[in-house]
Amino acid sequence: RLPRGRTYARRGAVREIDLRPGHIAARVVGSNGELYQVDIAVKQLAPVEWEQVADAIGARAAHLAALLDGELDPGVVDDAEAVDVRLLPRPADLRPDCECPDWAEPCKHAAAVCYVAAEELDRNPFSLFLLRGIGRDELIKQLQADAQAAYDAREEEVGTEVMRGLERRVLLSVLD
Repeated sequence: RLPRGRTYARRGAVREIDLRPGHIAARVVGSNGELYQVDIAVKQLAPVEWEQVADAIGARAAHLAALLDGELDPGVVDDAEAVDVRLLPRPADLRPDCECPDWAEPCKHAAAVCYVAAEELDRNPFSLFLLRGIGRDELIKQLQADAQAAYDAREEEVGTEVMRGLERRVLLSVLD
């Protein structure tokens, strides 16, 4: 079924593809010319997993720069996997449903939709994040909030060090 799905995808049989949080929908033209509705449920990541992904992206400037440039640095996927978060969906994370009479799962129509969706993920990495449950703007807000919190924590740490230094100088001047 997968090779036939790839053929369907290559010949442009997938129409009207729509990627949303946790869902891919498309219409696929079958070999008989009939249109089949295909819906694929995609497992979304939990909020705690998104925090881990945001930490992985924010930890390396190259990850963030690539993402903002419309690319997904492969290191993001690796760093997320290092903390047990799988960004790229596995077959178990997908639940295809097609109107066709084929009993196989995935049928060739659902396989074609997966191929076309994969091409979209290559073109726009934010589509991967959207499918897994977080939109571009929400992810960027989370990255900005994390960066601000890290900056504030560092500023507080530096401020505390400065104050300790001043307290030491005052104490030494009193003891002199």
